[in-house]
Amino acid sequence: MATRRLYWEDPNGRSFTGRILRLSVKDGKLAVLLDRTLFHPEGGGQPCDTGHLSVMDSGLSAKLGLSDLAVSGVVEEGGEIAHLCESGSLGPGVLGGLPDQHEGGWPVQGVIDWSRRFDFMQQHTGQHILSRAFEEVLEAGTVGFHLARDYVSIDLASPSVSPQDVARVEDRANQVVFEDVPVTGREYIKGELPQDLRSRFAIQSESVRVVYVGDFDTCPCGGTHVTSSGQVGLIKVNQTDRTHGGVRVVFRCGGRALADYRDKQELLDETARLLSQPAQAVPDAARELIGKLQDLQKRLEEAQETLLVLEIEALLKPDTVALEKSIVAVLPGKSPDQLKYAARQISEKSGKLTVCLSREPRFSAVVASPASGPDARSVVATIAAAWGGRGGGTRDMAQLGSKEPLGAADETVEDDVKRICRKLVRV
Repeated sequence: MATRRLYWEDPNGRSFTGRILRLSVKDGKLAVLLDRTLFHPEGGGQPCDTGHLSVMDSGLSAKLGLSDLAVSGVVEEGGEIAHLCESGSLGPGVLGGLPDQHEGGWPVQGVIDWSRRFDFMQQHTGQHILSRAFEEVLEAGTVGFHLARDYVSIDLASPSVSPQDVARVEDRANQVVFEDVPVTGREYIKGELPQDLRSRFAIQSESVRVVYVGDFDTCPCGGTHVTSSGQVGLIKVNQTDRTHGGVRVVFRCGGRALADYRDKQELLDETARLLSQPAQAVPDAARELIGKLQDLQKRLEEAQETLLVLEIEALLKPDTVALEKSIVAVLPGKSPDQLKYAARQISEKSGKLTVCLSREPRFSAVVASPASGPDARSVVATIAAAWGGRGGGTRDMAQLGSKEPLGAADETVEDDVKRICRKLVRV
């Protein structure tokens, strides 16, 4: 027997009475089939309603060990709507003494989570309006819809939309909201559907519910909606992204739009306080700071280059070069490119095998070997065997790296790499 859908008949209903027709256990939850319900099942891009069912039959309550059932899921199968209720460690044996069906049904009272329901109604109705506005203003049809926990998205069959286009669509959609036109639903058989129906999928069902937003939109939908467009409150597009050859539009309506506005206002106010500027001056102040930061970054890079040249010169002092047949230098904080530059310069000017390394922010080492020296790749392989990392290169220049810093001290790593080089350098 198909469940009577009270959520279509009374969109603003919050509580109802009905009869429990069948009980079963599904995935560790008590599945309760009612003859009628205000609970909307999950489907069509809309999450299900949640709430409570109160068992009004004392015998059934005693058997179940509880009278209040928390509804955490609602699913539809073949026209029947099952309410999945949290029931602790309830197992199949609990229902063994009960018939799975009861003549006339057990009486029950249901209460839905109204704040959750009204939020869904605002978002879903807003989606109808926004989708139609994109179609009217840009001829961009909706091919996908997702109602998430704190935002809504639609996918458009359009290669791109400009910020100016979005503003035009947003204005048109909110015009419909502010006009406060009625939102109604009506069921049709397949052959009698309205000619101006907006649909993103082929109609297969023999019976179709159509939702009207005044004269603005006509769309097949089984979801829950407000009773007038003004109850949507506001439609605000927050983001657009390219996806699968089209455009994904992220937006929020009503209460979600207000919460998002409040969060962003708090962020703006906090930023203004940090910058000691009024909110209107934040963009200019941020641009000024970014300019100063870029200038400082450039100066820092120039200073690092100068420091690297000085470090290379210090390593090439005659007394330093004469002591070893290879040169190993720990250069803290240097990037792989800086290590490569230093190793090449030192090797070319000294004519010796050179290893430049840095332990942090991640372990990196570069080996430069002259024609008379060992294969740089074999040196890298030996260092990697001792200290980890992966690498490769050519006979004259090779390098290795790791995603993590080395925990050992600079002196420990330097001494060990020197030992490795001594073994590999020809006497």
